[in-house]
Amino acid sequence: MALKGELKTMLLPDVIQWLVNGLKTGILHLRSPKGVTKKVYFDKGRILSTASSDPREYLGQFLISRGLISEKQLNMAMETQFKSGIKLGKILIMAGILDENELSKMLRLKAEETLYDLFLWDEGEFIFEELKEIKEDFVPISLDATSLILEGIRRKDEWGRISKLIKSTKVVLSRKGKLSEAKEEISSFEMRTLEAIDGIKSLEEIALELHATDFNICFAAYCLCSKGLAEIKEEKKSQDEISVEKVHSKIISEAKKLMAEEKLTESINLLKFHLRKNKDKEAEKLLKEVENRYAEKYLKNLVPNDAVLELNVSLDKLATFSLSPKEGFLATRINGIYNVSQLVKISPIPENEALASIKKLLDLKIVKIKQSKNS
Repeated sequence: MALKGELKTMLLPDVIQWLVNGLKTGILHLRSPKGVTKKVYFDKGRILSTASSDPREYLGQFLISRGLISEKQLNMAMETQFKSGIKLGKILIMAGILDENELSKMLRLKAEETLYDLFLWDEGEFIFEELKEIKEDFVPISLDATSLILEGIRRKDEWGRISKLIKSTKVVLSRKGKLSEAKEEISSFEMRTLEAIDGIKSLEEIALELHATDFNICFAAYCLCSKGLAEIKEEKKSQDEISVEKVHSKIISEAKKLMAEEKLTESINLLKFHLRKNKDKEAEKLLKEVENRYAEKYLKNLVPNDAVLELNVSLDKLATFSLSPKEGFLATRINGIYNVSQLVKISPIPENEALASIKKLLDLKIVKIKQSKNS
């Protein structure tokens, strides 16, 4: 029986430890809610390598993020790979861009980073494909599972601290102070990040420019802020968010216009349609205001608060009408004794919706006003 489940119910360290202790051979497949897939290869309980569908974790992108090759060199190497079928790492060695020791070190580091990123997943699916032997064509790298688990847990904790300051990769940083006044030494990647900070680009844009993962760019930003070399300027809005804001503005404006023209039903319907797919506090507040005006208008002008209602059709006839659950509930509570105010009080329906339902029942002539205590 294959081992499979959710990372919410079986944590990644437990999954890895189970495979290691069981001396398992096979491939651990993982998938995030965003669709990123990863593989961890095991041979008799030893981690051989990892693979990822995230382009930032491909070997070429990884080498650029470490400053070992340029985009131009990667492009040339990939063209050669396409024509010859030779592995990218070997091409880079043949071209004299990397030596074998550097490549071996980077392959190990890339495999580790791919695995460490999994510890930052809050949720995802996994399944272990047990095999007799691993037949994948890759350079095997034996990784110590215990060390990887400990480092992964440490990074998870570190990510919690980072995210308190760096809320997201949409954050824009500006430079601060002088490099000579830095509280601590900075790494080469932090230096490259600092050079890319211009008070305009977001961390997401800088990450793409440096071919870096979210963790690495946020960690660098966190360190630069902690060392007094950078500070948070603002959080940049995406084009999607800007578009949503424009739509929001138009809907609020149109709803207010309809409200001013006393087209209250149209205003309510527009706002409700908008709120079905969007969380919008301003729209919610306006909807409540329009509904209150609608209720007040129909309560005063059409249905006096003390008006007693009674059914205008037989119960058999009532069953033939296509009513909403709320309308049906109120219709069955109308007994010629309760007035409008009492009906609203005994119903579990919000007052505005209850009044709207009563109005519809009156419009359909399902109910009628029996009498008014003041008449």
